[in-house]
Amino acid sequence: MKNTPWLVIGAGAIGLFWACKLEKLGHKVHLVYRSENPGSKITLESLTDEEGHQQIRVSKHKVKSFKPESLTKQYNKVLLCTKSFDLTTAFSQIADKLTHDAHIACLCNGIGAQEALQQLTLPEQTLWAGTTTEGVLKIEANHIKHTGLGDTYFGLWQTDRQSSPFPLEGMTVVNIHQRMLEKLAVNAVINPITAIFNIHNGDILNDEYATLMNATLNELAQVFAHRQFTYVKESQHLTAENLKNRINTIAQLTRLNRSSMHEDVRLHRRTENDFISGFLLASSPIELPIQRLLHDGVAYSEQREDIKKKLLTLSL
Repeated sequence: MKNTPWLVIGAGAIGLFWACKLEKLGHKVHLVYRSENPGSKITLESLTDEEGHQQIRVSKHKVKSFKPESLTKQYNKVLLCTKSFDLTTAFSQIADKLTHDAHIACLCNGIGAQEALQQLTLPEQTLWAGTTTEGVLKIEANHIKHTGLGDTYFGLWQTDRQSSPFPLEGMTVVNIHQRMLEKLAVNAVINPITAIFNIHNGDILNDEYATLMNATLNELAQVFAHRQFTYVKESQHLTAENLKNRINTIAQLTRLNRSSMHEDVRLHRRTENDFISGFLLASSPIELPIQRLLHDGVAYSEQREDIKKKLLTLSL
């Protein structure tokens, strides 16, 4: 299977990074772009070495780029690196170029888009959901910076089905839903708060946000432990203390970064709000007034100032 090319969908930061990573691992890669052609060579600038030490390295990676309509090959492995709201549309554009038994992997934030994608796949195709903590920044159409080492995991979206092994060794876990919920929980705090208050990730640890942070974590812990929550088996370990430790660590490690949602709001782009706070609001068996404020503060710019005041006057 290694001799057949990987089809990577999406020429954003993560898509370009994975095109480089797969090429470095010895795979042929065909990259699908929508608007901006990255050309045939991608520049990857790494700010850390494999042990995480500061060391700037620049490498060039030869990758063929295509528009969806120009694809002619039959691909048996595809990696979708799109925003959650673009996932099914992107898949529909290349679905007829895949083999009937193709491995389909996706890396996108939040939960919800994966199930919609599952409905579009053929019975013999296998969907692998993924989550990553790699830090990558897109500088130009064909230039990215790897700003922070992270982990990437894939797992069967339908955990009860049998499948041939994932096409990449050492990257699969049996508890992918747990991993995704852990990341979603962090995103449901850091992303909307930084977007609404226009702050860097590390700023959420400032004293002025302490009450908001504690109230948000307590609310999330309640839904994650609720026996009627769909993923309670995978989420019940996410107590308020557990969540606080996770978020403190990530906020400190990425203290000078701006979250993806912060950037989307700042640049007036569509966010993945509906697949993070929106997912929680739709699937929670209990009311989530703080997540509702965070969701609406991102979704409705005209309400943002009033919502900021409400969030800062929360009481425990």
